[in-house]
Amino acid sequence: VAYQISTSPHLPPNSSVTILEAKHPASAASGKGGGFMARTWGDGSPTETLHRLSFDMYPTLAQTLGCTSYRTLPVLSVSPGTSGKGVTKAKKDGVIGPVMPNWLDGNTGMIRPMGLGDDTAQITPIEFVEKMLEDRSSSGDSEQKVEVVLG
Repeated sequence: VAYQISTSPHLPPNSSVTILEAKHPASAASGKGGGFMARTWGDGSPTETLHRLSFDMYPTLAQTLGCTSYRTLPVLSVSPGTSGKGVTKAKKDGVIGPVMPNWLDGNTGMIRPMGLGDDTAQITPIEFVEKMLEDRSSSGDSEQKVEVVLG
């Protein structure tokens, strides 16, 4: 949000954006998480439009910032089970089979797609946060900086 505000043409002149962090940006679980995102996971919720808008923004922003970890990929939901029937059944499925990773084997229950790569993606959160802050601190526009305050 701080990045978007700082790049907004609607930000008044001589304004700044301050981020308050305990240690450093993306230092906790959100900076170490898987960074999975999906266009449709918020469908039917009050944040549906935000989910779709932000998902569609990522490819261009990741490229602009030079993020190397951004990628689209299929995402599967795998339930635990007591036999290998879930894997066997999924490999025969015309939708799931082609995106099943070879390493997925063993005792599984139901396997279902959560996204097939056209509406699911991943980025390393700490890389994304650091690149956004780097971009705003090195921008030539001294009136629209992002400042991080630790404490």
